[in-house]
Amino acid sequence: MQEYQLDFGSFQFYPDYVTYSINEGADLDSEKLQQFYTLCKNVFKDQEFGVIELKYASFSTNPLFYLQSKDLLKNVRSHSVVLNHESQTALCDYESSFIKHCPVQVFFTLDDAVNWTLSS
Repeated sequence: MQEYQLDFGSFQFYPDYVTYSINEGADLDSEKLQQFYTLCKNVFKDQEFGVIELKYASFSTNPLFYLQSKDLLKNVRSHSVVLNHESQTALCDYESSFIKHCPVQVFFTLDDAVNWTLSS
């Protein structure tokens, strides 16, 4: 496992997927998402990989990034979101509706997200 810390979150890279946690109150704008997915491209090279978002903190995301950055996202084979509370599901469903480049699934445990990611 390789771990990277950026000013807006932490990122753990495994052989077939990456998990990430964003800092409380952060604004995950297009620039930060570009930085994250560029890091993914540098680590995974041309290999396909899964993304597991650990949504344990409250932060904002620019979901339009997913529609505008298809080339950068071409090796993402799955995107899962791990939530703490069911109350987060509606917002998560809205943000996930912008992810068109791969299947998206919501989970309440990291183990379930990892199992789904590895089977995708």
